[in-house]
Amino acid sequence: MRWRDHPWLPVRPWLGAQRVHIRPSRAGLAFAALLLALWIAAVNYRLGLGYALTYFAAACAIADMLFASRNLAGLALAATSGQPVFAGSHAFFTLRLINRSARPRHAIRLAAHGSAAAPSLADIAAHGDTAVSIGVAAQQRGWRDAPAVRLSGSFPLGLFVAWCHWQPEARVLVYPRPEPNAPPLPLLAGPARRTAPATHASGGALELAGVRAYQPGDSLRRLAWRQIARQDGAHLFSKQFQPAADAPAGAARGSIVLDDATLHALAPEARLSRLAAWVLQAERTGQPYGLRLGALTLAPALGASQRDACLRALALHGLPQHEAMT
Repeated sequence: MRWRDHPWLPVRPWLGAQRVHIRPSRAGLAFAALLLALWIAAVNYRLGLGYALTYFAAACAIADMLFASRNLAGLALAATSGQPVFAGSHAFFTLRLINRSARPRHAIRLAAHGSAAAPSLADIAAHGDTAVSIGVAAQQRGWRDAPAVRLSGSFPLGLFVAWCHWQPEARVLVYPRPEPNAPPLPLLAGPARRTAPATHASGGALELAGVRAYQPGDSLRRLAWRQIARQDGAHLFSKQFQPAADAPAGAARGSIVLDDATLHALAPEARLSRLAAWVLQAERTGQPYGLRLGALTLAPALGASQRDACLRALALHGLPQHEAMT
């Protein structure tokens, strides 16, 4: 694939020779010791062929140093962001090495800072480009910038290592981690406000489905006092409701608004985690939903765009303004 096929990529200027560093490798240091031994032997025994062999080997090492540096110099670099991910997973970035010269590049090693994965090796054809994907841990919600990347290579003889550092200009949005085993979507009372038909508000369209252990954030109106009394107050229980069998077909599709303000019993990050779980749950069950998050209100809707908008709002909530900007 040629780099001209991607004119939209934000390409970093060429890597100038002044940005490429070079040093001897372990094999290069051993080779230097061998050259020194050959030169000493040639001097002591006055061997003309010894001088010729030593100087020829030194010339090969100098040529290797030149080619190792040229293998990196002149590359153009580009990066593209991956898809948004949830906290606790890995964010992926696609890095492109673009070769605009007529000579191919070989065995270029890419290692991402902070990544436990093994370095990737890339070969780039003349007037071509190569894409390399790197993954890094995404532990916190918000924007995850691409890590610094170290490009290195020891082609052709391995006597010298040329390297440079690159900071890709790309980032991935990290959503809050959904709460595992989150409570069911709220219906009447609880951490959400419901905009459903009036028959639901009167209780005619809902029936008691059972009780479960109380979870932080459950409404006090749902406490099952009879079961609590049987346990002498040692454990708390909440009532579970579901649409009645004779309820209108559209009753179960009444929209809900997930409100952060009603989850005051939870820590701030735990609220966002539960709201993220509810957004996914509502999308999975086909329940129209909206979101109220501080001064931000999203009208109830359904679909991938609504899900992404809600998760994006949760990911950027409370972050500094310069970080929350796209």
